[in-house]
Amino acid sequence: MAAVVGLDSSGLLSPWWSVVVDDAAQFFAALAATLACWLTAGRHSGAQRWWRLWMGAAACGWALGQVAWTWYQLVRGVGLPSPSLADAGYLVLPLFSLAALAALAAGPSVQHPPRHPAGQLVTVLDGFVIVGALFVLSWLTVLGPVVNAGGAGPLTNGVALAYPVTDLLLAVIVVLLIGASSAAARTQLSLLGAGLFALALSDSVFAYQVSVGAHGIPPLADAGFVAGFCLVALAAGTVAGEPPGWTMRPEPRWGWLLLPYVPVAAMAVALVVQRARGIAPDGVAGFAATVVIVLLVVRQAVTLARSAGLVASRTRLVLAADDARRQLERNLHDGVQQRLIALALDIRRAEADVPPELTGVRHRLSGVVAGLNGTADEVRELSRGVHPAILTEGGLRPGLRALARRSAVAVELDVQVDGRLPEPVEVAAYYVVAEALTNAAKHAEATVVSVSAYVRGSRLHLSISDDGVGGVDPRRGTGLIGLTDRVDALGGTLSFDGPPGEGTRLDAEFPLDRA
Repeated sequence: MAAVVGLDSSGLLSPWWSVVVDDAAQFFAALAATLACWLTAGRHSGAQRWWRLWMGAAACGWALGQVAWTWYQLVRGVGLPSPSLADAGYLVLPLFSLAALAALAAGPSVQHPPRHPAGQLVTVLDGFVIVGALFVLSWLTVLGPVVNAGGAGPLTNGVALAYPVTDLLLAVIVVLLIGASSAAARTQLSLLGAGLFALALSDSVFAYQVSVGAHGIPPLADAGFVAGFCLVALAAGTVAGEPPGWTMRPEPRWGWLLLPYVPVAAMAVALVVQRARGIAPDGVAGFAATVVIVLLVVRQAVTLARSAGLVASRTRLVLAADDARRQLERNLHDGVQQRLIALALDIRRAEADVPPELTGVRHRLSGVVAGLNGTADEVRELSRGVHPAILTEGGLRPGLRALARRSAVAVELDVQVDGRLPEPVEVAAYYVVAEALTNAAKHAEATVVSVSAYVRGSRLHLSISDDGVGGVDPRRGTGLIGLTDRVDALGGTLSFDGPPGEGTRLDAEFPLDRA
């Protein structure tokens, strides 16, 4: 490609031969992409086969358009033949490329769990928002002034603009697919996206040249057509390994979440600059910007509705988990534990009936009773860890007192809570204190922990501080992430601070009118 551009730009060739070399390079690049896609399609199946077949058809259509283009230029002597029969072949590219991308999107390389329709709608809206904002930005800076200058007719301008707009749409779709794909497929998608982006750049230059009525395109501007199809050929030869399965991402991917806002911000800056210069946007820019804003508002509404549903769903999950833990604790206490105690009593009665001379039997029965009693104690501790019965029976005050008594670190307890609070709040507050005491004993090397709980207005305030080594880091798996999720699900807040050497402080607030 560099050799072709350098040869065309060197001035060693006559204008006619320069066009021959340029057109031939574009044709053979499209032909190479066609053959690469179709020849490698036979070695694959499913989506990997179909996207290559569709992309090969797209490149083949473009190559046929290039043949017509060359005939117009070299035989008929038309500088930039647009609109012409060549456009029919060129515009096959975005149509079949869209089908190729649809096949990739339906394949296993896009490894996300089945998404809610609202999530799919947000992805589609993101694509339209990005394309619309970039179109407005391009129209304000380059295309609009040229088209409004009247260098070509409406049909010619419309055909010319169809190229960069459709290529831009395809490139944006590839970017969105990369965000949802597995790591094994990202190399292939990145090559394909880079190829479509290179085609879009050269198509933009072509639209500019047509709009101003130029008779030719600089050789360097055609480099995108050659490089684009070379990248498509490389993507066809790249093997996208089978993904291991769905991967769950516990942290949000902020780059992809904020992606639509970047071109929208650039569009807004361009509009402000235009206004500051006293230039009012024309009808095309105004209409496109209005559409982008409407789409962005719809996207926000869908996102907010989805977020509200997710918050409600998380709250239901937390409450359902607490109910399940409570039921399990009841089954352990009233079922397994009571059964073990009953068996121990039965064996103790049997032991009393053993004749005195059978000392060995009496010792063995006594050992079985001791084992059953120990197992019952273990079940009692297990049920207490699953769900504290004292919390269900007495409320938060006795629950926190029980935690303080069992703590391996001295606890200074100050509970100013009268009566019962909503059960979900009591459970969440209990586990916050339990986790804090566990961390103080295991990680903080603390000697004393201060725990205070009080109600002000319609909120429960909880504060836990220790005199340990500090340096709290929720990413080390200390359980604070799970506690934060639990508190958030109830509409509360959880904050912690632990500078190294200064101890750790944890503060939580719970609304009492939402539980």
